[in-house]
Amino acid sequence: MRRCIVLFAKKPEAGKVKTRLEPVCTPSEAARLYRAFLLDTATVISAAQAEEKVIAYAPRGAEDSLSDLLCEAGSFTYVAQCDGSLGERMQNAIESALGRGAECVVLLGSDSPDVPVEYVNRAFEMLVEHSLVLGPSTDGGYYLIGLRRGARCPLSGVAWSTGDVLDQTLAASGNQSFGLLPVWYDVDTPQEAAFLRVHLRAQRLAGAAIGRYSLPVLEQMALPSPS
Repeated sequence: MRRCIVLFAKKPEAGKVKTRLEPVCTPSEAARLYRAFLLDTATVISAAQAEEKVIAYAPRGAEDSLSDLLCEAGSFTYVAQCDGSLGERMQNAIESALGRGAECVVLLGSDSPDVPVEYVNRAFEMLVEHSLVLGPSTDGGYYLIGLRRGARCPLSGVAWSTGDVLDQTLAASGNQSFGLLPVWYDVDTPQEAAFLRVHLRAQRLAGAAIGRYSLPVLEQMALPSPS
């Protein structure tokens, strides 16, 4: 089964990424953290068991800057995101990968920079038996979605950036068989960034080589207590 993993990425421009962190940091600091998130997440997908590894980027024209940034994390195919809502862009990225010959596709964003590569590989394993795989996140959405060829893509009509994203996606999937990965977390707010810092410190003490880029940036930020 030919596998493709897609990382959704934005050009890390100050004032356009991680804006919910700006109460505790400047736009430039938020962009620096986002660059670190991209590098750590790209490192995860580089280690995943997939034949094609794609960076789906926005805006158009950002390929050169992102490829320069991510070259140390691995070798990737760069594909521009289409126009439209988040769901439309995700669906297009999945359908494009299937059109290039993939039999199953896993897509994730860059808000979970320490997601275990084992979860990504497990998603591909689950797609042998299921049409759809989701990795639920603690905010009511999901950090990963996987589909296999022939499955219905359940992304149309979802109210993004709400606590109902997972419920709505499952409702839109109909009676397709689906699998769920372990719960993980996104990092959007200062409190979530503070928790990531604590978690990465603990993982580092436990000997895990993860968060190589994000932890040094987080250590320099004035963050509140985790919540």
